[in-house]
Amino acid sequence: MQDAKQIKPSPLHIDLLLRRWLIPSMWCRFSKVACRGSAGFTYRRLCFSLFPLLAAALLFQVATAQFATGADPEAVADDAVRSWLEQEQPTLQSVSNLTTAEVCQLLPDLVQNPPPEPNTKVNFDDRLELETGDADVRRFTYSAVRPNDQLEVVQVTLERHEEGWSATQVGYRLPANRQGRQWLQNPLVGWIFTAFSLYVLFLLMTPSFLRQWLSIGLKAIREHRGLVLFTMVLLYSVMVLGTLTGRQLPDECGDAVLTIVTSTLDSIGLTDALGSGSVIRTASFIFYQNFVVVTLSVTFSLALLFGIPAYLFSMMSYFVQPIAWTILGAFSGPQVIPFLTLLLLELTAYFLIVAGGGMFLSTLLKKGFGSLSEGFTKLALMLPIAMILLLIGAWYESVLVLMF
Repeated sequence: MQDAKQIKPSPLHIDLLLRRWLIPSMWCRFSKVACRGSAGFTYRRLCFSLFPLLAAALLFQVATAQFATGADPEAVADDAVRSWLEQEQPTLQSVSNLTTAEVCQLLPDLVQNPPPEPNTKVNFDDRLELETGDADVRRFTYSAVRPNDQLEVVQVTLERHEEGWSATQVGYRLPANRQGRQWLQNPLVGWIFTAFSLYVLFLLMTPSFLRQWLSIGLKAIREHRGLVLFTMVLLYSVMVLGTLTGRQLPDECGDAVLTIVTSTLDSIGLTDALGSGSVIRTASFIFYQNFVVVTLSVTFSLALLFGIPAYLFSMMSYFVQPIAWTILGAFSGPQVIPFLTLLLLELTAYFLIVAGGGMFLSTLLKKGFGSLSEGFTKLALMLPIAMILLLIGAWYESVLVLMF
């Protein structure tokens, strides 16, 4: 098995991270549900890191932490937590005085040590050391209380250097059983996904309800072909604009993206799937994130709100993502053709759901609220088409990710 720790993030890994985790993290900022408590900490880290870099750094928190170095690891850990607690939210004016390169230089530290919520209290008398298995790495935890009396655990990671011990990470601890979707790493899930894929293939090759749904869905697309074409042109144009924006960013932003991704891959559990070297395991992970999380939980939910929120959200999302792809060189090198093929498959699926929201709204505007069920049916029929495209894309992408 490939060692997950040795995985070097590629543009395809960036694509995995952005579309599987940036989109839900942006959604959590609107819903304000997924970001609450420890369970949402992974999403919060992304909200405070990738999105500021790629979209609007001035709208989020930018701060750095300078932690002391010393011979006594326990004292260094205590000092690091105190320094972390003293971090203050900078004013918009102070952030606006920074150049883009300076913002990018600050972001890696922000990801490693995001500032605490105001009024977080830490019990320094309740310090416990965790086993790391590495003599040059020590880890301590402290009980803490967040606002509204929410119990929390603060964790500090120290590394030993020539000059002594220094803190490399300070923040709220994410419980091990909530780091990523660990159940997706079960080999049984992979085999169930394989069986599901074969079942879908069987349904496509024989007269079936799935083929009937696809036929009716394609009929709806032909009926609203002007709207579908407009949606595709609009969102792909937004992506081109994001690509052009990414080309203007300084080299420091590329280093920041790599640092952020390397730090985040472990925390979301993605390295387990990638490090397994298993196409089946990786494909099942990708399909779940693509279809269940991005398509159903986010895009389809927004399209149900008469389409307009789906358009607005997708325009923002697909402006941001090409910036990172461009910074990491996704549109150059040997992976460019496979990468563009993958984008065509998966983005078409996402954009069809957005267009389905437009069909929903268009039907209501033309025929009144008496056509509510008809409009919803047109939107729902985009799901099986998107599912087929994403199923193909998951298998294709899993091979590409493991190759590159």
